[in-house]
Amino acid sequence: MNLVLSGVAMAFGVFAAVSPVRAANVWAAGRLDRLVPERRSRFLLCYRLLGVSLFLGGLLFAVDSILFSNLHR
Repeated sequence: MNLVLSGVAMAFGVFAAVSPVRAANVWAAGRLDRLVPERRSRFLLCYRLLGVSLFLGGLLFAVDSILFSNLHR
């Protein structure tokens, strides 16, 4: 179950990091269209950082689940 959860987090992270415009359109429900151009770049940067942190969190969770699985039992 842990590997499935980490895989989902990594997939969402890659999606948000690679295409922050599409991720913002899906998850922000039109909020990107109402922003002025100066704030739009900052908003997309935040989505890219969210994607990178989601990917790294999922990766670390997967590594923890694989390497230390016998210690948690």
